[in-house]
Amino acid sequence: MKARYINDTAQLVLFIRGVDENFEITEELACMRSLKGTIKGCDIFREFQEGLLTLKVPIKNICNITTDGAPNMTGKKSGFLGLFNQNYPGNNVVFLHYVIHQDAVCKSVLNTKPVLDAVVKLVNTIRSRGLTHRQFRGFLQYGQSEYSDVPYYTKVR
Repeated sequence: MKARYINDTAQLVLFIRGVDENFEITEELACMRSLKGTIKGCDIFREFQEGLLTLKVPIKNICNITTDGAPNMTGKKSGFLGLFNQNYPGNNVVFLHYVIHQDAVCKSVLNTKPVLDAVVKLVNTIRSRGLTHRQFRGFLQYGQSEYSDVPYYTKVR
């Protein structure tokens, strides 16, 4: 769930994610609601409730809510999460912070340079020698790999 501005109008986007009996994950855009006027926690919570009514999703079926870190979403009293907990006490909903931000935090904390250096050296070794490169492509084909070749490492900004 995320509130976004599109053409000066805040949009609340609700996604539904499910796991079937084969553990395959599906995610679909359930609805998008425009927030007119303010975007306080109470406004977001009201649109969330109306979205659930429209979708006919019972609150007991919700097990996870992912939000960004904005105060109107995470406030314990007047934020969305606080209002959710006040209106649905005893729920078993797990609240998560927006995943993209978690990736950025992990990247800034972990030192991946030694791993990346080793991978770059290996890829460049494979690609720089014709025989090795042909043998590696043959190995990928023999192993019925999804990939048929290894690309050169290029640093992307």
